[in-house]
Amino acid sequence: MTSVTGTTTFDGTLVKRIPTMPAPVSFEIEPAKKTREGLDLELHTIAELMQGPGLLKRCYVKPNIPSFGAFEMHSDEGTVIGGSDLAPAPLSYLAAGIAFCLLTHLKGCADSQGLNISSIRVEQKMKFQSRIPGMTADMGGQMEGHSNGLETFVLIETQEDDEVITRMSDIAERACMAAQTVVNAVPASLTVTINGRQI
Repeated sequence: MTSVTGTTTFDGTLVKRIPTMPAPVSFEIEPAKKTREGLDLELHTIAELMQGPGLLKRCYVKPNIPSFGAFEMHSDEGTVIGGSDLAPAPLSYLAAGIAFCLLTHLKGCADSQGLNISSIRVEQKMKFQSRIPGMTADMGGQMEGHSNGLETFVLIETQEDDEVITRMSDIAERACMAAQTVVNAVPASLTVTINGRQI
């Protein structure tokens, strides 16, 4: 199995900043563009399985905005499905990303409106169903995964009026790109390349 960087060892560091993003093979990296509607940006990701048994994976990720750095992240799975439980599972990163993004927008809205807020906390429940024959479902069925909903709870300590905080929270949720990715249907595609040949 080839590696983007040539390194295959895992030292237990889950996330670290790296000097540059490895170049993807499948697409060109273009800078973000400002339009009348807003900032059109992309987040570029390269993920690969690491050598050896189990389900340890490495990912390189960077937004196409100059002031954002590139990072190397690791992910694994629990032992019940063949992982080693050395790093958060992919769905853990998905859930954390939504909560982190929402916190960014809540803080941004509060600051832009000059609101007096002493603390903001997000608690979240993401629901899924996994159907893997012989692993999470009876043998003979079809392999499928489903998202069964997202419940978000925003806990705010403030002296501001309830109406002001409710309006701020609604604005932040609509502005949160991570939340909107799962709240609304988005276009998606999957392209497979085998031995350098796109099929």
